[in-house]
Amino acid sequence: MELEELNDSEVAALVALLRTVVMASGHVSSEEAESLESVIDAVGEDTYGRALPLVEGALADEATLRSFLLDKITRQDARDLIFGTVLEAAMVDTIEAHEAPLMSWLAKAWNIEIQVQEGA
Repeated sequence: MELEELNDSEVAALVALLRTVVMASGHVSSEEAESLESVIDAVGEDTYGRALPLVEGALADEATLRSFLLDKITRQDARDLIFGTVLEAAMVDTIEAHEAPLMSWLAKAWNIEIQVQEGA
């Protein structure tokens, strides 16, 4: 599955998670900005733009976001892609202390198996 294959709810989840993780430090590094730009390019500016009102409104609250992630994002291949994309973006810098619980919760809730490659 590729980012451009995500439906509107899945894109909203991706954008909300990216905002939560990438914006956690209060500033966006140039590497993080590049990562965000590549996601926007992949999903398309129109699709990204349609997701913003939901992300900036209802999904700005973490409890609502968690509920949305459980209820609306059901395709496992989409879950895997979203999680991987967010994790990759988070690893551009360090993962902030308050990001780790959300990512850990999400991995468990979405049945994501995290594997660490040796030598990577």
